[in-house]
Amino acid sequence: MSAEKLTDKVVETDVLVVGGGIAGCPAAYKAAEKGLKVTLAEKSNTSRSGSAGQGIDHFSGTFPRGMTPADFQNQIKGVSRYEGQDGIDPNIRYELHAARDWTISELEKMGVPMRWDDGKFMVIDVAFHGGWPVIHVHWQNVKPIMAKAVREKGVNILERTMIVDLLTNNGRVVGATAINTRSGEFSIIKAKAVILATAKCSRVFEGENPLFWKYKYNYHWCPASVSGDGWAMAYRAGAEVASLEQSGRASRMRDDKTLSWGNFRGWGIESKSLNWKGEEGASGVMMGRRSGQSAAPQPGMNEPRYNTLEHLPEDFKKRIEVAYVDERMVSFIISQQRGFDFRKAWFELQTENRPMQLHEPCGVYVGADFQSRLKGLYAIGDTIYGVHNVALCAANGFIIGERLPEILRNTPDPVLDIGQVEALKQAAMAPTQVKDGTDPVELECAIRYACTRYVGGQKAEGKLREGIRRLGSLRREFLPKLDGYNPHYLMRSLEVRNLMDISELHMQASLERKESRLSHNRLDYPNPDPALDKMILVQRLENGKPVIEFRKLPELDMSLKPDPSWC
Repeated sequence: MSAEKLTDKVVETDVLVVGGGIAGCPAAYKAAEKGLKVTLAEKSNTSRSGSAGQGIDHFSGTFPRGMTPADFQNQIKGVSRYEGQDGIDPNIRYELHAARDWTISELEKMGVPMRWDDGKFMVIDVAFHGGWPVIHVHWQNVKPIMAKAVREKGVNILERTMIVDLLTNNGRVVGATAINTRSGEFSIIKAKAVILATAKCSRVFEGENPLFWKYKYNYHWCPASVSGDGWAMAYRAGAEVASLEQSGRASRMRDDKTLSWGNFRGWGIESKSLNWKGEEGASGVMMGRRSGQSAAPQPGMNEPRYNTLEHLPEDFKKRIEVAYVDERMVSFIISQQRGFDFRKAWFELQTENRPMQLHEPCGVYVGADFQSRLKGLYAIGDTIYGVHNVALCAANGFIIGERLPEILRNTPDPVLDIGQVEALKQAAMAPTQVKDGTDPVELECAIRYACTRYVGGQKAEGKLREGIRRLGSLRREFLPKLDGYNPHYLMRSLEVRNLMDISELHMQASLERKESRLSHNRLDYPNPDPALDKMILVQRLENGKPVIEFRKLPELDMSLKPDPSWC
């Protein structure tokens, strides 16, 4: 049977980019500029998709032009998250940081504004970002600008298209299966290379606030980007994921819709922390938080705890307002409608039951060339382990797009395994055959509860084993009964399949790492194990069976040189 008879549509392309965010758009733009035939598949709408869909006010992780490995090593000295302690390959980090100036120029070519109102870069040092300089930008409309630039380069954009599974043949990725989340159309995309730019995963835990609103997708990052699609499809296809035991608590305000946590970053000025009587306590828990400080005050008899900006100069408050508009226009409008004045208000912090998230290091394991264990499968941005901020995501996209013509020079045309296509279509469309089955939102809520209860925060063997047992029960009893009665609920059902995979991987990895390190905290193993220094935990499927192992990270290659075109 031919592929055409199995599907509603077959798309043939050189490169498939999965995800149209701050990493995916630059990758598609640059690859098309280099003359490749590029298809970008976005689960939502490229003009407002991804973690920066609402806007963003900062471009971080920058470093001066011409940085050498020695420069980079001096910068990261003493900062464990950059020294490979939690799964970050220093060679990948070096390459992304070294491309700073080139990335800025490429973004400006796309039409993305990088300069402040006076036409100059507004650069400040912010402790929140580990000491890296930050460029403040007006990026309220960064995604519409990027989407327009990508279209003008001739990229074939498939909006409302969810990539479901990767197609492989003889150890190489040759494309992917997809569904249209509006029409339910099933399609195949044949590609010489697939680039995953699907962000991280947070929806395995309860949303941010108000706490435990079961059916609300209230996450700091875009909910459409945090269902672990890229991680799960890569793992199922045989690629490796790394550091999935790492999970941290996010510091948030009780009412995130009045003012975002992100608007309180840095500027070198600290807010005041007050108890309920207005007595000043420890300051700096939100503004310019330093390494080693708690993300929020400790719970106690003086709760609730608040932060306030009322003592700060008006010039600073104007800067906050500009950042507020650039990053969270929706919140700004809501607060105005409520008559809420952030200049005078007290903001209550979440000091207990703070929302969980899978932490920065988690992601698809790739080498220095951003290729996974599978030939033809690349991952960029927040999808890979150890990359987390806009500058690095954008740099990552431009770098892979620049190199793809050389990478694909001798790559053969993709050949499909028709039997595999047939099996994957059956798996993707199975929820459409269920009548009066499990509501996918209900099952997602059960997964979130299990993760928040048994692997969130403090971990221990008994909790983890019970969590694994409960997830196994949910998988056996309810996953086969997911009801995709319309295209939207088919998408939700396929997201839940991904969330189930990631939740189980998260619990298994947390059980395997018998120590406490960074954001992985085991009550039964409270101290770091020196034998695991600079070791990451890697998981994969091998002949259909799960494999989990520790692997030593590479050292920084001191012979590396910045690409001449970047300097």
